[in-house]
Amino acid sequence: MQRRRGRRSEDHLAFLARVAELYFEEGRTQAEIARELGISRSGVSRLLSEARRRGVVEIVIHHPLPTDGELEAALVQRFGLKDARVLADGEDDYARMLRRLGQLAARYFEDRLHDGMVVGISWGSALYEMIRAIRPRASSHVEVVQLIGATGAEATPESGPILAQLLAQRLGSKSYQLHAPLIVASEAARKALLADRHIQTTLERARRADIALVGIGTTRAGYYSLVRAGYLTEEEAAEIRKSGAVGDVCAQHYGFDGRWLDIPLNRRVIGIDHESLKRIETVIGVAGGAVKAQAIYGALKGGYVNVLITDEVAARRVLAMEG
Repeated sequence: MQRRRGRRSEDHLAFLARVAELYFEEGRTQAEIARELGISRSGVSRLLSEARRRGVVEIVIHHPLPTDGELEAALVQRFGLKDARVLADGEDDYARMLRRLGQLAARYFEDRLHDGMVVGISWGSALYEMIRAIRPRASSHVEVVQLIGATGAEATPESGPILAQLLAQRLGSKSYQLHAPLIVASEAARKALLADRHIQTTLERARRADIALVGIGTTRAGYYSLVRAGYLTEEEAAEIRKSGAVGDVCAQHYGFDGRWLDIPLNRRVIGIDHESLKRIETVIGVAGGAVKAQAIYGALKGGYVNVLITDEVAARRVLAMEG
């Protein structure tokens, strides 16, 4: 009997460790864990609380990431930024670079997070990696708010409202979501949807954000989030690029010179507008790689981002651009 109890205890501890690993190390949401393990979401929450209480959670100590101070200073001076962080890495592996970029962004964000803050977030692969690298905590006096509507590919963790939920879970805080599509059929439909009280309230919270976390975006084929999410076809994306679009911070497209483009697509977006974004005190843009250089340049020129976290390859290309 004693041996059976001991075995059950060991099995339960192993199960706790698996739940903790999925949540804290792999960055899965509680809903995803519940589906995978065949238990309720409230059951997952209870198991995570027990894992914390029993010390099952493993704390991983990351070594300092190498950064390039000269490139950081050059970016700050050239574009009048509040700050910049540049990974001193080559682009030998894009996925690895994104993970390290996420770690760098997480540390920058954590150092500036304090009670009473409202944190806005859009979407992007680098932001997903950033959230995975954040150390879980209980910040009941922090709010997370979704800056833009849900993309079509809601099953992917770096898209739609999932990032807002995941960040809030990581911080142990409240989250507010738009519960609206990213893009609607027409400008008239957008105006009608923006009259919804819940959407108005959520966007008002978004405008009061102390920190906004944004993916800078791109209109380059293969990396274009709206094509990947199923909102646009490759042909429609090509037409948008013909208008001069290079990036899509919070889906508000801008050109290489940084000017917001007054094109039909931009008048159909449900989310914080480009002018409101500029009024947020700290807007942290996270993007890297040569493919993002044009978009980063336009975002900095237009003032959509005032803190840049990128890698050495993108930083050098951006600084070499003229205009």
